[in-house]
Amino acid sequence: MRRVVLDVDTGIDDALAILYAVASPSLVLCGVTTVVGNVPADAAARSSAAVLACAGADDVPVAVGATHTLAGAGPRTGPSDHGPDGLGGVGLPAAPERSYDDPGSVLRDVAAGGPVTLVGLAPLTNVAELAGAATDVVLVAGELRTEEPPELNAGHDPIATAHVLAGRSAATLYVADVFEQVSVAPADVARLRSSGRPAARLAGDLLAARRAHLVGDAGALVLLTHPHLFRVEPHRMGQVGGHLTRTDDGRSLDVVVEVDAPAVATAYVETLLAH
Repeated sequence: MRRVVLDVDTGIDDALAILYAVASPSLVLCGVTTVVGNVPADAAARSSAAVLACAGADDVPVAVGATHTLAGAGPRTGPSDHGPDGLGGVGLPAAPERSYDDPGSVLRDVAAGGPVTLVGLAPLTNVAELAGAATDVVLVAGELRTEEPPELNAGHDPIATAHVLAGRSAATLYVADVFEQVSVAPADVARLRSSGRPAARLAGDLLAARRAHLVGDAGALVLLTHPHLFRVEPHRMGQVGGHLTRTDDGRSLDVVVEVDAPAVATAYVETLLAH
């Protein structure tokens, strides 16, 4: 089983990723760290803790990380389907009160027990500090075909993105071009919502609130458990006009360039229904 720590700014698809990491028999979720992004970092921590409690995993440590980007910016602004609570208005009971850990200590403690993959599903502010403690890093960030505005995770904290690119950690990018392809069919959303399993029901409710029923960030977790459903190629990636994209003078990174989208969506749904 692959041990993972998730760095999140818990919006809808971060929550979907947490649910998958708990449900998959191929993964061990060892910790969750939160960062400013879709919502403030402390709000992301509260939502993450509530999702973990729903999934029966409230023993997983949650750590509040950076509350501002390295340039001092706060949460993203503008309309989104995540809403002010990050969960698209899907009501969840608050998790029991808990003290939140420090992200660095969480990752160091996990790494002391063996290899661990840091999966960044949010702006890279925390990852810039944490990546060196992980065995490898998978990041939902970047784009092959650039559009305005830049992809959000790489673009919200470009200083942190530059730090990550300058690092030496083995990294794989799950880019926007792939992110936008994996949607769950309405019939499968209905199957999840009618499940007797609380975590599966929550996944269905979140997908129902999600734009085009996209699994979004959760696809990067399916990459870890079902790599045969993806094609990964090395590309030189760097910052160009606010975008993390291909450039001749960039750093060579593994980039997910192709996905069997229906099969990934099915893998997600069936894993949640089986847990």
